[in-house]
Amino acid sequence: CSSDLCLTATCIRLGNLMNSEIYGTPTSMPWGFQFNGDVDAQGNPVFSHPTQIYEMLYCLFAYAVCRWMYWKKEAYKYNGLIFGVFLIIIFATRFGLEFIKLDQEAFEANLLFNMGQVLSLPFIIWGIYLVVHALKTPPKHFDFSKIKSASNKASKKK
Repeated sequence: CSSDLCLTATCIRLGNLMNSEIYGTPTSMPWGFQFNGDVDAQGNPVFSHPTQIYEMLYCLFAYAVCRWMYWKKEAYKYNGLIFGVFLIIIFATRFGLEFIKLDQEAFEANLLFNMGQVLSLPFIIWGIYLVVHALKTPPKHFDFSKIKSASNKASKKK
């Protein structure tokens, strides 16, 4: 389920990119984008960090990690582990990425951390709590043979 949220967030960020929304600070990197025809005082184009692409990449990374944990490491046996890792990846990377984003609101200009970073902190802490708690509790054991036998009995009755 967490991994599906990653794909949804990737699509949302693609929409932000197409609408030239929520982009980063000016950059001299070769992959900078010119958003909204931004120019400097001399009329030269201003290229900015395409933070929407960075966010899409970390969402896809989180998707891959969550799927890998589920299918290859059987992390579903540890209640909250996958969701905790999801929260840590998404919100810790968002916290870092906010340093190169333009402020969304004027009041953020003089803050140590912008609103995106402040709102990310509780989710990072929650993710850490979930991971620690999940690793301290014994894994759940699922008996899939009961599920198979119940479905076989139901299909035989039809």
